[in-house]
Amino acid sequence: MKHKLFYKPPGLPEKLIRLLFPAKCMVCDRILIENSVLYICPSCKKSLPKYERGFVKNFEVQLVDKLFAGFYYKEGMETAIHTMKFNNHPRLTQTMSMLLWEELIKEESIPRFDCIVPVPMYSKKKRQRGYNQTELLAKQLSVLSGVEMRTGLLLKNRMTKPQSRLKRKERLENLKGAFSLGKGSEYLEGKHVLLVDDVVTTGTTLTTCAKILREQGVCSVYAIVIAIA
Repeated sequence: MKHKLFYKPPGLPEKLIRLLFPAKCMVCDRILIENSVLYICPSCKKSLPKYERGFVKNFEVQLVDKLFAGFYYKEGMETAIHTMKFNNHPRLTQTMSMLLWEELIKEESIPRFDCIVPVPMYSKKKRQRGYNQTELLAKQLSVLSGVEMRTGLLLKNRMTKPQSRLKRKERLENLKGAFSLGKGSEYLEGKHVLLVDDVVTTGTTLTTCAKILREQGVCSVYAIVIAIA
């Protein structure tokens, strides 16, 4: 895995868009300088609540070897993630991936991964939103790390309720049968997988996905999220 951090400056198409629609900070909505790479101002970036615990064993996220979170899901980061997911701003996934990557490469020892797998979104919900932010995040992490991303290996079969609003028994029932393996999933056997999601709250979604991956014979499942609630 590469351990370098690089910021690609805005290209000509992006610059033209910014002439009509100036780039704004995803936290405070302040207009950014013309060549700003990240959609966050220096002040808000500095104040983001960093997790700073590295890869850890989280017993709420069962069947995942270790979990890495870049930030706490509060204050500016909560605002930024909400903007990315619900305000039709898929471009913000690039900023999020870079912020997460900055935290990840601080690790002295990063586990080896064969592939990156995003937590899937139900097809109807993806059509409604226009994108799966977790898939876009995983794609950016793939570019930064040099580790291939595999989509379609995990599928989400139906709509589910937000996990954070449910009790433990309800969370398990909510996700029962919600995920399954997709075409080409035999590739996973013996692989070291990095599972990607945006936020972990109860850990049930990651646990459910990890269970399916392990049943397919993966060697290890690590998880990475932007923030932990």
